[in-house]
Amino acid sequence: MVKKQPLLVIEDDPVQQGLIERILAPLPYFLNFAPNAEAAFDAYGKVHPEVVLCDIYLPGNASGVDVLRQLKEVPNPPVVVMLTVEDKVQFVIDTMRLGAYDYLLKPVQQTELENVLKRAFDRAKTDAAARAVERERAEFLRVRLANRQVVEHLVMRQKDRFDRALFGHIFTSFSQGRGVGALTTLIAMISGSPLTPDGSNYIISKDIVDMILDNQGAVNAMIEVFSELNLLVSQNFVLYDVSLGEFHKIVGDLIFELAPVINLRGHTVVLNELPPRFAGEMLRMNWEFMRRAMRELILNALKFSDSGTEVTILIENRFTHILVTVLNAPNTTDGQTVKGIPAEFRKMIFEPFFRLTRVLREEYPTLEFGLGLTLVEKIIHMHNGKLRCTSVENYAQDEGTTPELVAFEIELPI
Repeated sequence: MVKKQPLLVIEDDPVQQGLIERILAPLPYFLNFAPNAEAAFDAYGKVHPEVVLCDIYLPGNASGVDVLRQLKEVPNPPVVVMLTVEDKVQFVIDTMRLGAYDYLLKPVQQTELENVLKRAFDRAKTDAAARAVERERAEFLRVRLANRQVVEHLVMRQKDRFDRALFGHIFTSFSQGRGVGALTTLIAMISGSPLTPDGSNYIISKDIVDMILDNQGAVNAMIEVFSELNLLVSQNFVLYDVSLGEFHKIVGDLIFELAPVINLRGHTVVLNELPPRFAGEMLRMNWEFMRRAMRELILNALKFSDSGTEVTILIENRFTHILVTVLNAPNTTDGQTVKGIPAEFRKMIFEPFFRLTRVLREEYPTLEFGLGLTLVEKIIHMHNGKLRCTSVENYAQDEGTTPELVAFEIELPI
């Protein structure tokens, strides 16, 4: 059963109320109507909706603009869409400056109302994700400053554990799934195959040959990754001028391209909207390599999250740098009760061949052998950026969901 999302509608006209109710009745919204500002704030305090529809003209001392101002001052403010009979440019500009997300002309049209509300709820999700990331970053900085020496000591204590684990993961990478391990098994099978009557050739079934060719492709992919890594660390890295708007579009196009993979286990991927005033901000970027890095992070999030969950991507202008965050609800690690990436492994996962889980998901066209995140880290480093893995509070926590999200954060200089 689909959970209904609370939606507060502030509208005093019964005719408009009835129209909105009829349009939205089949959709997954739980409607709360309020005829004036006083009733609106009473309802908001009870249900805390993520999205509010608000008429510009309300009876009483407070107008819709007054309601908008006050809602934007509450903690975790909702996304507000204004309702109006006026189609004046100045009105739109004024309400947008006050924080309105969008506006609808009355009487509302079904398609327009449905589309605006869908975008508004997507915006509410990405806003909540951004707030969760910001809280986590503030806490991260506080803890890092307070416990720097303790952290360094713990890292040293983990080194021996990492060294032991690394060789185990190298063994796993080469022995499980397609690749070197499977090829050695197939060669052993060939050695046991019958010979031709003259003893000069093996008689090999087509199935074995097909498996050899399949695994040869996997080994070639691994060699290509090593080649890319060698290129990244040994040659000059060419950067171009790319606007933030262009980069946002690259990521949006990538999500569209990955739709068949995203749908494999019923995932959804949501990309935040980029405010137009930031679209012209220029970055120095090799967009082909950066696209490769984003692709790998998205596929990594899909592989290691529960079916039917959401992956959120945030691209934000932090004025001194651009922050890109990929968030996902993690699944259980190797059948254990611990979910996500334990704190002690959040630096190690970028090391070559390091794998937190031995489970392979070959249906995803991503880099295996524990090299995917290594490649991403090298690409970000060559952009003079920073990459880290952390966890943030689940901004859309429902019953049965994990309380924390895995977050990969990229900082790119402006």
